[in-house]
Amino acid sequence: MAVTIKQIAEAAGVSRGTVDRALNNRSGINPEVAKRVREIAAELHYEPNAVAKALAHSQRKVQIGVLTNSKGNPFFDKVLRGIARAEREIRSFGVSLIQSELTGYNPEEQLAEIDRIAAQKPEGLVITPINDPRVIDRLNELAAAGIRVVALNTDVPGLDKLCFVGCDYLQSGRTAAELLGQMTQSELRVSIVTGSFRMLGHNQRIEGFRTVLEQDYPRIRLVSIIETEDDNRSAYHQVGELLREDPPDALYFCAGGVAGGLRAVEESGLAGKLKIITVDDTDDVKNFLRWKLINATVCQQPVKQGYESVMTLFRFLTQKTLPKSKQRLTQNEVKLRYNIE
Repeated sequence: MAVTIKQIAEAAGVSRGTVDRALNNRSGINPEVAKRVREIAAELHYEPNAVAKALAHSQRKVQIGVLTNSKGNPFFDKVLRGIARAEREIRSFGVSLIQSELTGYNPEEQLAEIDRIAAQKPEGLVITPINDPRVIDRLNELAAAGIRVVALNTDVPGLDKLCFVGCDYLQSGRTAAELLGQMTQSELRVSIVTGSFRMLGHNQRIEGFRTVLEQDYPRIRLVSIIETEDDNRSAYHQVGELLREDPPDALYFCAGGVAGGLRAVEESGLAGKLKIITVDDTDDVKNFLRWKLINATVCQQPVKQGYESVMTLFRFLTQKTLPKSKQRLTQNEVKLRYNIE
């Protein structure tokens, strides 16, 4: 196991700050103490790791902006949990977060919030960007001014970013189509319930789903797509209207709004009769799986997404460590009733 600054400090009987000053040849430390610290570090075969290097920057206050379109979307509860975990880890190194949440996918609102955060002069920005040319242009302006951008959970084309942290949405959609195709040999009519056509990830799920149906399961026909803005109330009304007017045989929820949509399914009397595939493992989705209202869900490791998006910026801003790839993809995981936990 790697030796830590804390272990050296305990062995030398000094603070971690004193160890940092000794190992980095800084002033403000007794020469004899510095010598003893370096000798102990050598005896313990200490090698500076990422966190220890970051400690050298602790006197420089760093701010990271975090902007998510997460209000009212339970999926983001776990993303925010990962962000909070990262914040706790980097706080002692003088790094703080400027956090903000928005509801829905309104480009004007996101632009206004981007500008509000930018006015506080962060060195980096984690954002779930809306796929709108104005948003992309504004983020690229920030990147050109030295504010490094990490796209969290969803990407957009043409963005000058440090990296994207999220799932492979095309694969997620393909996986959902494969699940549906394997569930029955009958001909099916399926409708998609999406979040927003402004979110690239949602559209990529639709594309992946549609492509697999056309290539491998032509007996399953996509008949309609409903846009709900990840809003349960909207999903309830729109899914209810669909089921009254022209009910399909299956539903694919490729974003939020699952609780509202499933409430409409229950009230329609079609619960247990429709094949239903969802995404993510919110508390509502878990319950619907237990109650056999959902057949399967495709998850994407949201806690890891939140954590890694902030830590990627932290490592770059404090150590100039670039991510190994522009695409830091989390796993798509199929969960069923017996493995939801």
